[in-house]
Amino acid sequence: MKFSAFSRIAAAAALASACLVTWSPASAQAQLGGSQSQTLVWHRIFGIPEAFNVVGSGTGAVNGGAPWVTTSGNAKINLKKGTVSFNVKGLVLAVGGEAAVPISGLQIGTPAGVTEVKGTVVCAVSGVGNGGNSVLVDTPAVPLSSTGDASFSGKVGPFPSACSTSDIAFLIRIVEPDGFADLWIAAGGVLDPP
Repeated sequence: MKFSAFSRIAAAAALASACLVTWSPASAQAQLGGSQSQTLVWHRIFGIPEAFNVVGSGTGAVNGGAPWVTTSGNAKINLKKGTVSFNVKGLVLAVGGEAAVPISGLQIGTPAGVTEVKGTVVCAVSGVGNGGNSVLVDTPAVPLSSTGDASFSGKVGPFPSACSTSDIAFLIRIVEPDGFADLWIAAGGVLDPP
């Protein structure tokens, strides 16, 4: 059976097209014995916009504090290596002290007496696939400066299996003062797709 030059070109184009349809970075990773990228990058850190907002589910739900703002920041985690890094600047209270709250010194535009924060990775934010509960992985506490700056970079240990690139969040939570401990006041935004 003889093929014309045109039919050979058409057959080669069809074969190339089939290869393009079945190849993808994910399939290439699977063929290499790897998995999708385990690194997540949030290009911005923003303050909690709505007071008392809750992130997460069940036993891993995290309550929010009063509204806060930031001037800049970012966060990066590597699920495979167990590392977290974050940097935030200008993390300050976005509301004035309320008369109903029996605490003085909560001045708008300042860290309002918060001296230490930590980064928190919230895995299984929806609780799906983990018995309805989110899982929290915290960094050690780091100082929050008088101008609202804080940073951390290091290993936090292996991430639990509940951590996936598709159902995850990054928060900054209060450590000190103890009366506000564990409330979230900032979060990672503009997440690169995995």
